[in-house]
Amino acid sequence: RVFDVDPASDRTTTLMVGQFGFGRDGRSHDRGYLATGSVHGFVPPRWHNADHLIDIDDHWQAKELRRSVVHQFVVTKDELTWLDAAAAFPAVRLLRDTDASGLVVQFSLSHMSVPTAPDQPSRWQLSGTIAPWYPHELRSYPAGRLLVPDSRGPCRTNGRLHNLSVELTDTHAVLNMITAVPVDRNGPVDLGDLELRTADSDRLVARLPREAYLGQEYLLACGLVTVP
Repeated sequence: RVFDVDPASDRTTTLMVGQFGFGRDGRSHDRGYLATGSVHGFVPPRWHNADHLIDIDDHWQAKELRRSVVHQFVVTKDELTWLDAAAAFPAVRLLRDTDASGLVVQFSLSHMSVPTAPDQPSRWQLSGTIAPWYPHELRSYPAGRLLVPDSRGPCRTNGRLHNLSVELTDTHAVLNMITAVPVDRNGPVDLGDLELRTADSDRLVARLPREAYLGQEYLLACGLVTVP
């Protein structure tokens, strides 16, 4: 179900999800799911980006065409049912056998299509990922340290980074950039090599070469990037 908490705002569109399943390829009676589970609660919108697509012309729906939003929900371990076919896939076995408390499902909605006729629905591009979920992480908000764009800084003509989060380990930085990089009709926009630095001392923590967010691997990982 989709509903607006505030009908006068385009920033309150909230989802309600009842069931989640993944692994089906084609029609359900031809090939079944690998896992299913119940979902409870609301899935509010996060990380609104009004300028995600930067090469939109003066279309009368330009405001909607440019925007993107992130949603996230959790399926707890006691609500999950793993089906027999899950054992055939290494990645699914890793998800099934982890000691996590459930699965977190994060996805973005962007690239709204222009309606083909009056009063007809628009389609949105969905891009997301599934990962283990742990109790210290929020259910409907991306985990990690939140980084937001500084409006005082220079804005490139081809866009600027948007919200992202970062999680640091002893050896790596994991960046959740699901809608952080602006895009055009050809894909993610080249913003050059990026650096993660501390705010006070300007100490370099990690480098993010442009290849890390411009390649096919970035698209397949739905914006999750790991660098030393």
